[in-house]
Amino acid sequence: MIIEDQRDVIDMLRLNWSDSRDRLDCITSVRQANRFIHSNELTAYDCILIDVNLTDGSGLEVLREARSRSDVPIIMISGAGDADSRADAISVGADDYVMKPFSVKELRARVHRLHEARIGRNALQQSVAFKIGNIDCDIGRLSMNFGGASRPLTALEGRILQVLYNSAGEDCPKSSIARRALFREYDPRDKTIDVYINRLRSKLAELDAASGGAIKTIRGVGYRLSDILQKRGSKKPYA
Repeated sequence: MIIEDQRDVIDMLRLNWSDSRDRLDCITSVRQANRFIHSNELTAYDCILIDVNLTDGSGLEVLREARSRSDVPIIMISGAGDADSRADAISVGADDYVMKPFSVKELRARVHRLHEARIGRNALQQSVAFKIGNIDCDIGRLSMNFGGASRPLTALEGRILQVLYNSAGEDCPKSSIARRALFREYDPRDKTIDVYINRLRSKLAELDAASGGAIKTIRGVGYRLSDILQKRGSKKPYA
């Protein structure tokens, strides 16, 4: 589903989206988007593209409402933005963010990678669980729990935590996190990983201050997950 009010962008996507297996539908306003999100149609779509600036409102509000009702992959599109605007979209729940003008081929590849990851996650129904400090992390249920309190994880937060867990006790480069969790090559100008790491640290600290420092920054490299006290599950989710 494309939520975009610029006809030339819609026409460009339809003209250059070369994969005939995909069906591209479009709505052009926040009002239409809200009706769509609150209907049964939402579950029929594999990905949603949302323009940040729509004529009758904010695409971020559409994103917020969609994310509250579904884990469908969502990519935000913007004609103007910076690191802060990308961080805002990510914090609300976007899986990816692209700037206009963009390559339709690259956007299509990002959509397919996000969709494939979602299929794999749903098919496996993994229940990999482990502890970070005192906190129980359940990747299958996308939740962290301690002392009767719980914090939800987004799908991307869960993937990043899995990547860190697979490298527990060792340095985990940002390039590895980008490929295995964001499904793209690492760009030093893109602060998506840093934003999500900060969100994970905050959630850990909210549950248990003593466990909040388990994700260490390795300057010039990436991050390291330390102090994993216990693992439950037959195998790690990534090879």
